[in-house]
Amino acid sequence: MVKFKLHSIFGVFAVLAIVFWCNLAYAQEEGDKIIAIVGNDVILQSDLNFQLYNYLTQNNLQQINNQIVEEVFQNLLTEKLMLAKAEQDSIYVSQDEINKQVEGRLKEIVGQMGSEKNVEEAYGLTIPKIRKLLQEQVERNTKISRVKQEKFGYGITVTRPEVVKFYNDYRDSLQPVPETFELSQIVRIPKISEDAKFIAKEKALQLLDSVKAGRDFSELAKKYSDDSLSAIQGGGLGKAKRGSFVKEFEDAAFLLQPGEVSDIVETEFGYHIIKLNEKSGDFITAQHILVKFPRLEAADFTEIAFLKNLKSDILSGKLTFKQAAVLNSQEPKSAADSGYVGKLSINNLDSLEIMAIKDLNQGEISDPVKVGDSRYYGYYLYRLIERFPEHKATIESDYVLLQQYAQRYKEQKLLSEWIDELKKTIYVEIKL
Repeated sequence: MVKFKLHSIFGVFAVLAIVFWCNLAYAQEEGDKIIAIVGNDVILQSDLNFQLYNYLTQNNLQQINNQIVEEVFQNLLTEKLMLAKAEQDSIYVSQDEINKQVEGRLKEIVGQMGSEKNVEEAYGLTIPKIRKLLQEQVERNTKISRVKQEKFGYGITVTRPEVVKFYNDYRDSLQPVPETFELSQIVRIPKISEDAKFIAKEKALQLLDSVKAGRDFSELAKKYSDDSLSAIQGGGLGKAKRGSFVKEFEDAAFLLQPGEVSDIVETEFGYHIIKLNEKSGDFITAQHILVKFPRLEAADFTEIAFLKNLKSDILSGKLTFKQAAVLNSQEPKSAADSGYVGKLSINNLDSLEIMAIKDLNQGEISDPVKVGDSRYYGYYLYRLIERFPEHKATIESDYVLLQQYAQRYKEQKLLSEWIDELKKTIYVEIKL
């Protein structure tokens, strides 16, 4: 299973990515610098580093400037102030409420990814760990939401006169509405072949030989492990309770004694070498080196050929695109809706996708196009339902979009004024 590029659930995965990186890649280390004190809480240098990393990733930037650092820091400060206000007002979120929200989110994510195994593979974390991180995030977000609700009620709305005024004030500075495509899709994911497993196992055995020869486990993990999140920590997985890992991994890990290293362990993620550091009852602290199964061209060619044949069948009238999507697409959410994706801005498509659909006429089907990165990808057939050219926003044709812009502007203005008020009643010390 791969990490799909699923436009319909981008928001969900963006949120998850933030939580995972914050808790794993940028965990507080000894000596982590405090850069601000807000009420009874602090902002760490690692908090800011992570948020800057996330900003660069989301905006496809290679470097930062002082303006970006200031913007990201102020966003962190705003969140901490609202959490401090929640503490000040004794806002409480019950564990039952948190659990209900988390289970709802998990159910949605698993439904979109197809199975719990697929979710675990996509994020390199077990479901129990994902659940714990989501619980922390839900508690924070719920407290912030309730603090804002106390101040602003159940949402800030804008009237039509406010939208018109916003448009008249800012029409010259508004970016053009980008070209948009209404699409349906069929997705196929290349399978892991026996050849791919053989290649991965050979690499894993070489690494195991290096460990047995006395090479430092942490250094090998940092350099060679395909689990990028734990590799940063020298393969460290932290302290975990029984039930946190997939069965094959856990069975092997709990058989080890502190200081021992396992043989090659196969899971759906690839081949693992496990080193146990501590064990106490149902808890272990371990490291691992993961060698993922490589993606081989033969598996790609199989899915490309499948999609080309499927396109021919659709064009010849043997079945409709909707029927083909329901029967053959491996992306569950759109497949359940006969392949329908919705309207996608050209800004949310990568270069290969744009090349595949830019010359299509209404109703036409693209050739198979590879979507994703070198490790997580699939092959897509797109059908163009309708194209909407780039244009300058107008009240007549883009009122809903302008309403969103005006509401966001009003929210930001009122929030900024409120944050200035909070700074007068909540202790803030900037140490930068």
